Amino acid sequence: MATGLTFGSISALYGLTNHLITQAQYSQLVTVVILSAFVPTLIAQQFFRPDIRPPDGDGEPAAGPIAAAPAEDPVP
Repeated sequence: MATGLTFGSISALYGLTNHLITQAQYSQLVTVVILSAFVPTLIAQQFFRPDIRPPDGDGEPAAGPIAAAPAEDPVP
């Protein structure tokens, strides 16, 4: 992912500095490069979450749905 971001950004900047693309095209290219890394990350986090459950006392994972961790009290 970092390679694509780097290559895409540098390629777009090369095109801009050598007057191969306009400022508007540069902005669009950089936006697409960033989104091409961001959107798949969101999808992966939503649909491919690990199935981690705390042990239920006997060392085996607890059965049933995953419970959310309790929220911590904010520090004043």
